[in-house]
This record gives sequence, C-alpha cells and structure tokens, in this order.
Amino acid sequence: EQNLASHLRIRKTQTRGRRDQQENQQNRIEQTPDGHRKLTVDLEKLIAQRVPLAAVIRQAAADKDVRENAPLEAAREQLGYVESRITEIEIKLRSAVVVARSKRRGKAVAVGSTVVLKDLSAGRQTKYTVVTAFEAAPLEGKISNVSPVGQALLGRTAGQEIEVATPRGPLGYR
Repeated sequence: EQNLASHLRIRKTQTRGRRDQQENQQNRIEQTPDGHRKLTVDLEKLIAQRVPLAAVIRQAAADKDVRENAPLEAAREQLGYVESRITEIEIKLRSAVVVARSKRRGKAVAVGSTVVLKDLSAGRQTKYTVVTAFEAAPLEGKISNVSPVGQALLGRTAGQEIEVATPRGPLGYR
C-alpha cells in the first residue's frame, strides 16, 4: 500500500570507464620519438627553473615594499609562465602516443614518416618529415599532418602523384 520507490537504489552501470577510454582515444596525441624526447627535456629544464625563481621571489619580497616592487612582479610573472608551461607539457606527455617506425604497416605515409617530394611544376625536391601540429617546424623540414600538404600525403605511397590545394592555387607533387 505504500510507495517505496523513493528508497530504492539502483546500481549504475559501468559506462563511465568506457566513456573515459573513448575520451582518451580522442584526446591522444601522436608524437615522434624525437618530439617526445624534446618535450621531456623541456619539462626537465622548466622544473629546474622553479627553485631559482622561488629564491628570487623570496629575495624580492624581503624588501617589504610589495606595492611598487618591479623585481617581485617580474619574478612572479616568470614563475607563472613556467608553471603554466609545465602543466601544458605534462598534459601533452600524458596523452602522448609515441609513433614507432617499426609498428607501422606497409610503406604508406603516416606521422613520423620522412618523405621526399618532387614539385612537378618547378622540378625541385624537398625532404619533409610528417609530424603532429605540436612538433611542426617547416624551416626544419617538419610539416604538420593537418597542413594541406601533410593531409594530402597521409596514406600515400612512393611514386604517387598528389595535388594540394593551397592559398596560391593547386600544386602537384610526386
């Protein structure tokens, strides 16, 4: 005669674990071994800067004049930058998947591949390494996999001709 539904507890399903795995798969960042090593070295350097910056802050705060203390403000600002950069790198490293050459199947271009492109109109050759957007450095020959050329290269094999839509117009490569 009495409604006990308000006192009933139903177990929740274990969907949260699957959702976390899907989010981790979506948020994963592919990195080359060189890019991962560079981020690790940068992180170590930034962590080493924490102690000296804390000492500078202590020394600048010893003046007791906190209203117009430019060295204190500068040191705090620098420490804030270092802390934010450390957090950013730690997030990238947590979601990083190092792409090893030996694990890739076939000879298709993927992140980490080094490619020699021949410009069909000019006839010159350029060597590129396809990397993620975080590692891209065009002047060093590292192009992003999300750039127009990088997107056109992904999944292609040696000898194939590709056409890339660029702001200057279509370009052809082999």
